[in-house]
Amino acid sequence: MIQGIRRSSRGATSSAVARSTPELSRAVTYVVRGEVLFLFFTAVSVALHPGFVLARDEGGMSNYGLHLKTAVPYTLALALLVLYSARAASIYEGGNQRTRRLRQLILAYSAVVFSILLSTYFYSLNEALTDIHFSLGTALIAVVGVGSIWMYQLWPATSATRTLLALQLSGDVLALLTVVGTLHLLFLTEILSNVAFATLLIQTCRRVAAEDGDGAFSSHQDN
Repeated sequence: MIQGIRRSSRGATSSAVARSTPELSRAVTYVVRGEVLFLFFTAVSVALHPGFVLARDEGGMSNYGLHLKTAVPYTLALALLVLYSARAASIYEGGNQRTRRLRQLILAYSAVVFSILLSTYFYSLNEALTDIHFSLGTALIAVVGVGSIWMYQLWPATSATRTLLALQLSGDVLALLTVVGTLHLLFLTEILSNVAFATLLIQTCRRVAAEDGDGAFSSHQDN
């Protein structure tokens, strides 16, 4: 099934709208900017209160949203990641099947991250809200895991992409083991999974810009 998606996604549909190379390159810039800002403000949060996530029984990033000292950088980390991801997704609207699927992936990712951000401020109030928050975390694991496998299947496999996929899926497995209480490595697994997924996403956006921009897009339609 994934291979079928791969074959069909390489061509453009009759309703596809051509995007210029600068436009598609701007989408790459947005994805990179969102990830860099996410990592920067996450680092600021850790610097302000390392005990939340660097202790032996470490917690997750959400701890930073519960405390006034770290709530602002935590909010900026996730909000800017969502903002720039959504801006990148808007550029892919109306493209060929591959870019439409890429847009759907980025939008799904953005929606789950934004929902996690909102739920952070309330999940400690009662057990039901806690369950919702952790369910959203599990949904994020599913989205980035499935998305990473799909992006890996789009291109010829290389040692770099194999390593990135292995790191991303390892992060997901460790995160699930943490959720069920077997491990206590939530922050580490969150960062590992995020960085591997983001790197695959950036590589995919760059390849799309190179293959679908300007004359490349017209070439696909002529074929």
